[in-house]
Amino acid sequence: GINAEYGAEMWKSITVFYLFFFLFVAAERVRYDGHSVIRATLTPEQFTKLENAGLDFWAELPNSVFDIRVNSENLALIDQLGIQYEVYIPDVQALIDAEEASLQSETELKADEWFQSYHNLTGIHAYIRSLNTQYSSITKYVANIGSSILGNPIPALHIQTGTGTKKILFIQSGQHAREWIGPATACYLVTKLLEGYTSDTKIRELIDTFNFVFVPLVNPDGYAYTWTNDRLWRKNRRNNGGGVYGVDLNRNWDAKWGGAGSSGTPSSDTYRGTKAFSEPETTAVSNYFKSLGTGAVYGALDIHSYSQLVLRPPSESTTIVPPNAAALKALGDAMRDAIFAISRVQYTSQRSVDLYPTTGSGEAWFYDKGVNSNSRYSYTFELRDTGRYGFVLPKEQILPTGAEIFNALLTFATYIKSNS
Repeated sequence: GINAEYGAEMWKSITVFYLFFFLFVAAERVRYDGHSVIRATLTPEQFTKLENAGLDFWAELPNSVFDIRVNSENLALIDQLGIQYEVYIPDVQALIDAEEASLQSETELKADEWFQSYHNLTGIHAYIRSLNTQYSSITKYVANIGSSILGNPIPALHIQTGTGTKKILFIQSGQHAREWIGPATACYLVTKLLEGYTSDTKIRELIDTFNFVFVPLVNPDGYAYTWTNDRLWRKNRRNNGGGVYGVDLNRNWDAKWGGAGSSGTPSSDTYRGTKAFSEPETTAVSNYFKSLGTGAVYGALDIHSYSQLVLRPPSESTTIVPPNAAALKALGDAMRDAIFAISRVQYTSQRSVDLYPTTGSGEAWFYDKGVNSNSRYSYTFELRDTGRYGFVLPKEQILPTGAEIFNALLTFATYIKSNS
């Protein structure tokens, strides 16, 4: 009698609570109804006006061409400034809705199907642990190289054989939360190296030459937030006060920090933070990198999206000529060619600064302060695409993107093996 009634009442109240809870969570999602992404050529004055108006710049391309997310109000301003533009993504929310629907149609995935979808923070961390379990004889899993600002772990996975000291190659991704293809690709690279160790003599030789250290998801808080609240969030989740959140982790490294291509305004998408390494995420990764040993790392890759680029130093000024500029270019071009050989997809190999000047980036820190002084190879990959989908790249493109970048990684390792 009473217990049954109590139970029924309790379940009813729990159900009602959860219903309201889910409605509340759903209502919290940022929507982009009526937003599109346009491509436009801007003068410096026009750029400053749009930046000051708080517009979301998705990509900056050569010759002062920009991809910008806009609503009708923004378009009025753009028309007023006399800016010509082309619409690249007519309906941003439709892309996000389609992606969400495609992710919800997933059932439990077998390992070989894992790359047929994107995965949330929990899913990525679980996958890295499962690789470590499956390949424990040639991996070392570090559960947390340092916690994020909200206390999420930042794991690393080493691929290593033998007991002697070996040269290290360092690969990271996921500094920018909305670039989902980045961590997916990093996980693909780890997987293919591990699978290839027993089946492919070239891969085996590279793994016996180098230790590979992967940090697949540098910004766990931001990434989780893109799944729960705002698909287009970029920064970490630092509370800057006044309802403003986030530091751009790729402007927070101690490499010419505070200069060109970064902002001192906390609401900006390129906000650099209060000082170099003010953020626990960049601090954790740089400290872990240093803990691997002085001069131990012979090459570093930082994976981003989008624009299909292989970027090399310098990043801050066109007047700087790196001492190994010719070798940096040769390897950058070789990786571009390795990508094209797999998929006939054209990436561009160029200096970072020729895209736009930046300071405080991971690529610059690896180059200036991280890697071995006799093997200064540091690159940023900007993955697919060239603007048709931008950050909301369909899950069908995870496998082909992974395959082309894996070939670039093999080229990277092979080149450094021969030249360091």
